Amino acid sequence: MKMMIELEEAKELVLSGVQMVEKERIPLAEAYHRVLAQDVKSQISMPPFARSPLDGYAYCAKTFDPKPLQLKIVSEIPAGTFSEREITIGEAAKIFTGAPIPPGANCVVRMEDTESVLDEVTILRPVLPGSNIVPRGEEIKEGELLLSSGFYLTPPAIGLLAAVGLDQVEVFRRPRVGLLSTGTELMDVGQPLLPSKIYNSNSYTLRGMLQEAGCDVVVIPIVSDQINETLEALQKVEDTDMVISTGGASVGDYDIMRHALTQFGCEMLFWKIDIKPGTPASVGQKGKQFFFSLSGNPAAAMVTFELLVRPALRKLAGRSAVEEGQFLVKMASGFGKTGRQRRFLRAQAVLKDGEVWADLTPAQGSGILRSMIGSHLLVDVPSNHGAVVTGELLMARWIADWES
Repeated sequence: MKMMIELEEAKELVLSGVQMVEKERIPLAEAYHRVLAQDVKSQISMPPFARSPLDGYAYCAKTFDPKPLQLKIVSEIPAGTFSEREITIGEAAKIFTGAPIPPGANCVVRMEDTESVLDEVTILRPVLPGSNIVPRGEEIKEGELLLSSGFYLTPPAIGLLAAVGLDQVEVFRRPRVGLLSTGTELMDVGQPLLPSKIYNSNSYTLRGMLQEAGCDVVVIPIVSDQINETLEALQKVEDTDMVISTGGASVGDYDIMRHALTQFGCEMLFWKIDIKPGTPASVGQKGKQFFFSLSGNPAAAMVTFELLVRPALRKLAGRSAVEEGQFLVKMASGFGKTGRQRRFLRAQAVLKDGEVWADLTPAQGSGILRSMIGSHLLVDVPSNHGAVVTGELLMARWIADWES
C-alpha cells in the first residue's frame, strides 16, 4: 500500500482499474440523464424533404423575372401534406411553414411580398431561384453520426434522437453505490441530540451528490467504530459497483476503516493523499469493486469526492473522457495560512471586467459544511506556496452542479 501520494497518482491508480458497468436497452422517454452506450447514426435525413421555412408562394423563378410578377395559384400545401401537382412557369402554389416544396418550384416568396385575388397572385418583390427553401438534409444527413458512446443524454440530445425516429436507445446501466457513515459519535436526524453526539450529515450530502451523478444509492445505517460491525455493513453492499464510507479514515485508535477493508479482502491501493482538506483518504479494491474511505469531516469528504470519486464515477458510468476544466482565476480575497501541503480552497466565482475572480469562503476548515454552500470553485494552492494574496493568479476548477 502506498502512503501519502499526490492527487494525480491517486487518480491514476483508481482510474486504471475502474471498469464500466454493463449496457441495457431502454425506451427513449426513460433515457434522460443516462449515458449513451452506442454510436448513433441517423437513419433519415433532417429535414426529410425540401421544405418552406415560411408562409408564402412557391413558384419557378428565373433570374430576370419582371417586377411585379403575376402567377396563377394552382394548389395549396399546408404542413404535413404533399402535392404531386408540378408547378410550371406562370404558376404558383400557396404554401405554409414546414410544408414540402412541390415539384417544379425552385423558390418561395414571403406572403407579405404578395397580393392575391381569387386564383391569382402578384409577386411584388420577385426572389431568385433557391430563395427560402430549406434543403433536404440541411441539419442531418442520412448515415451521419449524431452522438457517440459515452455522451451524457441531456434533454436536447433526447430531442435529437426523437427527431430521427429512435424509440429505444442503448445506455449504460446506473452505477450502484453503497454509502456508509462510521462513528460512534454519530446520530441520525429526527431524534434529540444526546451529549457528545453529532448528527450525521455526510450520508445526506454524499447521497445527494451520488444521485445527481446518476447513481442508485444503497445507504447503510450508521456504523459504530467496531471492526465486526463494520465488516457486517460491508457485506450488505457486496453487490454494489462502488462503496464510499466516511469516518474512521485517520490515525486514531478508532480509525479502523482501512483495517476493516483489508480484513474484508480488499487490496489497499493507498492511504493518505498529499492535499488539504482530505488527507486521510484511502482506496481499496476487491475484484471490480472499489472502496473509497473518506474523511468524516464534512467539507473534506465533499472536496475529496469532487477530486477523486467523481472522476471514478464518470468512468464507471461510461461517460466520455473529459479533461478537467482547470483555468486561471484572480484571487478576490487572501488566505493567510501557510503550509507544506497542497491545499484546495472553496470559493465563489465572481465575474469582473471579463475575468473570473475567486472570492474565498471565510471559513476553510475541513469540518465546516457551510463553506461548501454557494461555492463554485476549488482553488488549487500549490505545496509550500505561502500566503495567498489578493490579486494573484492561481489555478482553479469548477465544482459540479450541486452547489446553490
